[in-house]
Amino acid sequence: MVAKHSAAAAAAGELLRQRQAQKYYVALSSRKPSKKMGRVIGDMERSRRGSWKLLRSTNNPATTCFISKALVSAASGAPTTPPLRAFLLKPLTGRTHQIRVALKALGSPILGDPMYASAAETASQDRTYLHAAALRLPAHSALSEDGAPIEVLCPPSSGTAFCNAVFEDAWHNWFGGIELRTDCVWFDDSPVVSNPAQEMGFSIAGSASV
Repeated sequence: MVAKHSAAAAAAGELLRQRQAQKYYVALSSRKPSKKMGRVIGDMERSRRGSWKLLRSTNNPATTCFISKALVSAASGAPTTPPLRAFLLKPLTGRTHQIRVALKALGSPILGDPMYASAAETASQDRTYLHAAALRLPAHSALSEDGAPIEVLCPPSSGTAFCNAVFEDAWHNWFGGIELRTDCVWFDDSPVVSNPAQEMGFSIAGSASV
């Protein structure tokens, strides 16, 4: 996100400080998480060689909502080889390395992450498999000409483990079919999944003008 003028920069900065900007990420891991969905909550502190770690305390915690699913072949229904798990994540705070540390804490470091994954999980990868998937800024006169919310969806366009039919099927399950699911909204104040049994969707507005 890049502001085109000072008023937009000020407005966007204030929305970020007020935690009104809704951000969604997708990630891949080669390890099954300790839980399939929920929240990762904890204080963060610096660790070795520029990395961070999650603490059990919650004095000023980082909070990340997530859901995950095993990637399977559409043709056979069998797990991918090697087995991979896809994550959809919504950070409610904005700490350095927050998502990377959250997935590490779940036992599912991001595939290709040179700082938090093992050497075997990074050596043969063509990228770090974390991607900014969607962004929404609420209605604000300084951000768009008509004052409407800015809603942007951006599927990954690089990485062999992202750019294939198996991941695209997972992406569609999370973000696709929006014209049929207008009664469900991603971009609200609830966690990623307010009702775990209900598949959520969202609507996309016009092009951004920030």
